Amino acid sequence: MISTVWRVLTNQIDTAEAQDDTALRQACKQARQGFDEPARQALARTRDDHDRRNRYVQVLAEGTTGGFESPIDRTTGRADTAGHWTDRWAARCPTDPDAQLVRARSLIARAWEVRGSGWASSVRPEQWAEFHRLLHLAEQVNDLATQLAPADPTPWVNRLQMQIGHSAPRDAVEETWRQLTYRDPWHHGGHVLKLTFLCRKWSGSHEEMFDFARSVAAAAPAGSPLHVLPVRAAAEWALWEEERISPKGSADEIGERWRQDSAMQADLDSALSRWFRRGAPRHGAWLDDANFLAYGLARSGRDADAGPVFAGIGKYMTIVPWGWWGDARADVTFVHARRRARRAA
Repeated sequence: MISTVWRVLTNQIDTAEAQDDTALRQACKQARQGFDEPARQALARTRDDHDRRNRYVQVLAEGTTGGFESPIDRTTGRADTAGHWTDRWAARCPTDPDAQLVRARSLIARAWEVRGSGWASSVRPEQWAEFHRLLHLAEQVNDLATQLAPADPTPWVNRLQMQIGHSAPRDAVEETWRQLTYRDPWHHGGHVLKLTFLCRKWSGSHEEMFDFARSVAAAAPAGSPLHVLPVRAAAEWALWEEERISPKGSADEIGERWRQDSAMQADLDSALSRWFRRGAPRHGAWLDDANFLAYGLARSGRDADAGPVFAGIGKYMTIVPWGWWGDARADVTFVHARRRARRAA
């Protein structure tokens, strides 16, 4: 009976990267079957929408992970870099910046598949070697995309992501940041990556991460999704504190600390009032930001405030950050939090 009920509940969840974007879902489906024309058409429609363009590049590229189409040779430990649809598209269209962008991002995704998602101390030397080989190839492809579309910020987003993986020097990251924000001062994906770079598990600290997120949110116009950036910072803080500082099983303790922290509660209030309740047009990563906001509210015990956010999310749960809450599965955590919010609303 319990398993049957749970199957019914999880049928109400959709974790596809393309979420509710019909055109993107169709492009991904066709790409997996070897047809790149829908992807080309979908990307062509995003050239004036940098946030959506970045999301399309990301989602189309990340279809390469999980061993699909670009398997890792278990003898050599190397990933295939010629046979995936993104490789074939880029080879056939060497002057198409969209093709090069998607291939570069797919190589980044393959690099992270090889490395794994664990802490750096758990990565074997041969994994590091292949990780860096793939990122080096991604850099070459991305440089070509930069040359082909010099006004596009998306190659600079790719570069920033690679620099995080390489633990690049701070001055190199800042130059990339300068180039990216020159092309789009409020680029959503770029700001999320800069936050990642500044978090404690990469190259910064809790203080530096929060200072960056809050300064961006304070300057962002009303309705901007960057008002959620401090909530993303709090989720990164909670992940670090729960896994690296506090004893295992301390999820409730972290939630209580989040609830008691007046600055983090003010961040949630601001994200609600200056973004979510403004009813601004949906940006490319709207559902990602809504999931982070619902997560922060749920972890803080603010179930009534979370209700409308869950209603906006519908069934489109994102694994991150819901997989960061204790040891439970992400879908279990999401469903339980959504149920509490619905009862409280």
